[in-house]
Amino acid sequence: MWTGNLYDMNIWFQTGVWMNQGTNIYLPNNHLGYPPLWAFWCLIAYRIYSVMGNNIELWRFVIKLPLILAQFGLAFVIARFAQSRFSKATARKIFLLVLTWIFFIYIGALWGQINMLSALLTFLAFYGVITKKTTLGAVLLGVAVALKIYPLILLPAFVAFILKNQTKKEAGRFALFSVALPVVFTLGVLAVYQWDTIYFLRTIFYWTPVFETANPLQIQGGCMNLWSFISLLNIDVSQVWLIRFIWIPILAATAVYWFKKPQMKDVDLNLAIISFYLLFMVSYGWVTEQSFLDPLPFILLQIVAFQPRKIYMYGLLTIQGLVFAFSTFNWGPFIFTPLLTKVNLPLLQAIQILDPKYPLIWTTRGILGLAVSIAICIFLVGLAKPSLFEKVFKKSLAH
Repeated sequence: MWTGNLYDMNIWFQTGVWMNQGTNIYLPNNHLGYPPLWAFWCLIAYRIYSVMGNNIELWRFVIKLPLILAQFGLAFVIARFAQSRFSKATARKIFLLVLTWIFFIYIGALWGQINMLSALLTFLAFYGVITKKTTLGAVLLGVAVALKIYPLILLPAFVAFILKNQTKKEAGRFALFSVALPVVFTLGVLAVYQWDTIYFLRTIFYWTPVFETANPLQIQGGCMNLWSFISLLNIDVSQVWLIRFIWIPILAATAVYWFKKPQMKDVDLNLAIISFYLLFMVSYGWVTEQSFLDPLPFILLQIVAFQPRKIYMYGLLTIQGLVFAFSTFNWGPFIFTPLLTKVNLPLLQAIQILDPKYPLIWTTRGILGLAVSIAICIFLVGLAKPSLFEKVFKKSLAH
């Protein structure tokens, strides 16, 4: 109730206002960057806020409520999946990890970002596909994409798995439903509200030169990957087309790799999902801290259940520490501004030194972005080639 990313909270609130007024939510300068599904919860939260005497603390609680509940839901779903395939001890362990993992709490309950919901929906889609409930899995992935486009990058992983374990018809149906659902939903909302589609398209394709000729300001400085480091070299990331588009051939090559595998088991689908998420995080021009939440459930499942090794947990904790360090220098501490405004103004003033407008903070942010990318790449290689990972690790310990 007393925390939240000020930028995101303002957009959620204004989206509720605009929805209530019938205004095109993609028209103002600072607006929702996703399909319109989340906008309806913003509308509900705003109407509750209006009815309950304009209580902003209550509004913050209501807007975050689905995110808080989603964490509990994710913990139960993963535990149920683990119990059906592994031991009860493993299921209990992963349940407690998901329930108490601080990054889930940080991004959902404290920050107020919606990745907790997309992570839950994507894992449910994974569960559905694994249990051969393909249509249900497609619908769930489609809803996840309608909420936030990010999970769409996983479509090749799901299709490859279904092709190798079911039929081409099932794979085609899955792809069709997963894509058609968010497209039909979004176009339907735009049609009902009579909003100009071009503003939505500009929002979705901001990183391309299709609708604009000026710099896409959002990605000029890069974010939580090597591009934030590249920007320190006085290179305008947004003007280097290779940087803006390189994620596409990288994910295409990843798709080819998984399609060429002769077979895919459950563990392979889980690893494929991790690979698409992590490679996207390394290569896309603008990847914020919350992007790491979506692969986390699958990473925890991989290193606790499918491939339980202590070294993997050490690797995950290293990445998680670097992500938190990056967030510290990327406005992260400012999510406590509403609370500190009420209880500790001197502390609020003290954390102003962490504002990235200061050169030292901006430089540290860029270096940490590179460190996150390097750690992610090493971790992914370790998951894909465990023998190589352990061999290198043992040699480093020997020296």
